[in-house]
Amino acid sequence: MTSVSACRAGAGQAGSAAADSTTTTTTAATAAPATAAATTPAEAGQPAAPVGTGDGGPGSLTLAITSPVMLSGHVNTTVSCETAARRYVASATGTLDGATVTQNVRVAGYAGPGSYPAVISVSVVAADGSKYAISAVPTTVQVTADGGAVSFNASTSGGRALAGSISWACS
Repeated sequence: MTSVSACRAGAGQAGSAAADSTTTTTTAATAAPATAAATTPAEAGQPAAPVGTGDGGPGSLTLAITSPVMLSGHVNTTVSCETAARRYVASATGTLDGATVTQNVRVAGYAGPGSYPAVISVSVVAADGSKYAISAVPTTVQVTADGGAVSFNASTSGGRALAGSISWACS
């Protein structure tokens, strides 16, 4: 098991992480936003990130991936949140200590902040190049006025569980 842990803001990375497969087995639950103690960029000896204003601020992901890799912390990155025709879509890609996490949340029948059935996709490309992905996983998400949160525990087609939680704050 690869372990990556951090509690710092880091610059985001645009684009999409490569996925190794899609999933067929799923279990998931509504999440409270993941928490991680944030360190300011100056404390971490790094320049300020171009997007986001700190833990939970606009343009941020808070990650707590627990399996098959451990990855936790806060990432400043562009988080796209769009609503149209009663649909809500949130997507982002962020890099934390060399691992890239991409998340996509889709809600049909969106009518404002609340708890909704949704379909999520999450991929993790670990610092060592290992790839883990779940795609089109039905779950429940909590959407707030400024972002949302989701927990997931689903099996990739390779038989590995990808588990954790992600909270996001829209840019």
